This record gives sequence, C-alpha cells and structure tokens, in this order.
Amino acid sequence: MPVRSNLRYILLIAISLWLSFAWAQNEDAGSTGFNSLKILHGARSMAMGQALTGEAKNPDGMFFNPAAIIELDNREIGSTYCNYFVDTQGGQIRVLLPKDKFTAWAFGLQYMNMGSFERTEVDQFGNFIDDLGTFGAYNLIATASMAKFISNAIDAGGSLKVIYDVLDENSAAAVLLDLGIIHHPHNPKVKVGISLRNLGLQLKYYTDKRHKERLPFTFAAGGSYTFTERHKSVLEVNKATGENFNLRFGHEYMITPDFALRAGFRSNAGDWNNGGGWGWSSGLSLGAGWKFKSYKIDYAASSYGDLGLVNQITLSYCF
Repeated sequence: MPVRSNLRYILLIAISLWLSFAWAQNEDAGSTGFNSLKILHGARSMAMGQALTGEAKNPDGMFFNPAAIIELDNREIGSTYCNYFVDTQGGQIRVLLPKDKFTAWAFGLQYMNMGSFERTEVDQFGNFIDDLGTFGAYNLIATASMAKFISNAIDAGGSLKVIYDVLDENSAAAVLLDLGIIHHPHNPKVKVGISLRNLGLQLKYYTDKRHKERLPFTFAAGGSYTFTERHKSVLEVNKATGENFNLRFGHEYMITPDFALRAGFRSNAGDWNNGGGWGWSSGLSLGAGWKFKSYKIDYAASSYGDLGLVNQITLSYCF
C-alpha cells in the first residue's frame, strides 16, 4: 500500500481528533433542546458502541453517516425497539432502497415516548402541590436520506430530517440536515468517514414567546478496519453541542457467516457513573446478530452503570 495513501487517511483522522479536542470544553452541558436527536436506535450500532460513522455499506448509516448507505447488497426494511429507564421507550422503522452502485435512498421514522410524569406546582408559600394529575412527552423524527458515488475514493450523502416534539400541551418542531462522506483509501480494509448532523432551523416553538432552542449539532469522525472476513473494528470521536468530547469503539466477530458477536464502549456513558457497585461498567455494550435466509435479528445491551441496562432489538428483512 503506498505510504502517501496511508498518510492521507491518518492525517484526516488526526485533524478530526484535533477539532474534537478543541471543542471539548463545554460550559453549557445539557442546555440544548430536541435532545432526542442525540439518541440513535439500532441494535447492531449500539452493540458496537455507536461508532459507525466510518463504516461503509452500513444499513444504520442513514442515522450516523448518510454516505454509508450506498452499495448495499439488498433492499432492506427493518424495525428497532428500545426500552430505556423508567417508562421511556423508543425505536425506529427504516427502509433502504439502493438504486445502483451510484445512488441509494433511505427513509426512516424514529419515535420516543417518555411515559407519564406527575404534575406539580408550587403555591405562594413555597409548598409543592402534587395531586394535579399527570402529563406526557413524546417525539417523532422523520428522515429521508440519499447517497451518491462521487469517485472511487469518495461517497457522499445527506439526510433531511423533521422533528416534532411534544411536552404536555406544548409542542415544537424543527427541520434539520445531516451531511457525510466516506473515504475509500487504496487499502480496501480501511474506511474513513466524517459526518455533520443536526444542522437546522426551528419551525415551531413551545410557547408564544418563541424561545429559540439550541439544536444539538453533532460532529463525528471515525474509521473502520476489516482485519479478516471475521473481524472488524470501528473507532469514532464525537462532539455534540451541550456535551463534551467522547470516544467510541466497537468490534464485530463473525463466528459463522450467519452469526456475529459484538462489543463496544462509549466514553460519554461514564457520565452516568454514580459510584455504585456497577459504575465501572458504564459505557460498555454487548450484542449478537443472526441471519436466516432473508431475515436478520440483532440484539444489544448497553450499560449505564447503577442505573441499569438499555436493551435494543432489531428485526430486518432483505428483498
């Protein structure tokens, strides 16, 4: 493999790392709106630490890097279910439509239901009134993605998203754009990707005062390396508005052509470590995937330390 090609993609990763470190200090953690845009569903992606920005031919790519959906072997429809903490549940439905080696389309719908909360107020004496019933919160995100072949070295893609967020009797909406590229170096085992997610504009506001929410813009850069037909590793650096820099890693081992074991780690999940007996496990994830003819089933569990596990299961059909 030419040394110049090695230097090119190594330099790309180095620049991306530098940018992420430059943005690592954040005094406004948790200050953005539409935070569900940071939550990406998909059992395989969760098992591999959600580090898929630099992986090509990836069905989950429409949520991480839209350039990654090109050159898929088949059309695919899939659905993911995820249970979070307390009564929160979420998931997604996706349809992948590769046209040819030059163009691919994808459509998706993500949802999250936060369950119900007790409504409380404070009276004039500062006392809580907690017998006022309950209220709910949920959101929907609709996505349309397209990827294009640019050259033998570059694929590019974009996603248009609309989010509708409901909190009690109030709602807000925004339209957003994701952009991404996948670089194919001379070494076919290596792929490098960069994505810019959640560039957008708020369309509807929670109140008549039209308070503008800060959108959770996310920069991600990563790569993948295929050691053999059985072993693949992915690595990513990630920075979202309202969060500090974080590192993500994952590995997939194909025991057979139809059965895979996966493991991953996300450094930002360590924020949930409250010092208990399972705090050390925060950010670790495990999963498995099985293919049978045209069907696929993937499962993943990700640890949030003493808060417990987040589970996801994805069912897919290829046609």
